[in-house]
Amino acid sequence: MAYNSDWLPSPRSEVLAMCHSWIIYMTLERRTAWGVPAAEFTELGLFYATAQELLQKADNDAERTHVITVQVQEAFKALRAKMRFFRDRYFKIPPLTAADWAALGFREKDTHPSPIPPPDGTPQASLSYPGGPHAVTIHLGPMPGTEELNSESDYGYAVYVGIMPPGGATLEEAASEKHYLMTVPRDGKPLRHLRFTRRRREKALFDAEDAGKTAYVCPRYENGKGETGQWGPVTSIIIP
Repeated sequence: MAYNSDWLPSPRSEVLAMCHSWIIYMTLERRTAWGVPAAEFTELGLFYATAQELLQKADNDAERTHVITVQVQEAFKALRAKMRFFRDRYFKIPPLTAADWAALGFREKDTHPSPIPPPDGTPQASLSYPGGPHAVTIHLGPMPGTEELNSESDYGYAVYVGIMPPGGATLEEAASEKHYLMTVPRDGKPLRHLRFTRRRREKALFDAEDAGKTAYVCPRYENGKGETGQWGPVTSIIIP
């Protein structure tokens, strides 16, 4: 049996769907045959439930906070690590069959994979206020006249953000941990990476001390290999 090394999906919803299918498929009879301890199976279920609950909170604008965003990241990091552990420890050896392998969501390794080209599209971002304190909603999409996000080369959005005090940062502020901007950016190069996302809408949360400063946002497409495309337009908004 050949094993596909690129097996764990990136979108969080797909990670949850795969894990849920594992939990359903691993009946007591199969767990006994495969040597899966009850404690390990229980822990996998707890990691799944935690990640699912936190993601639902994060998807709710009324409940999404910086703390929840960090908790979601940590929960999915733990869930992915546990799933990799299960695959390496319990799924690679007999008595699993090819049918079991397919039921768990794995594919045979593609010996002739199609090359993934670098991103060639250009995205744009628009900004709005979601209503929460010190928060900005980033709306992502293709530039007018270009195709929607639907190819492997334009796999998702890499979002970059920078903050500029009124009149521009001093040398001391620019050298600080937040790297405040001294001048208006022309592209995303002076900005700091916020996150990678496949969502069309993301919330950026700022510290209270940054209220009244200007936030600059610039996106670019990123493919499944982490290669990035050209910068989209820079847009800005006053941090509430």
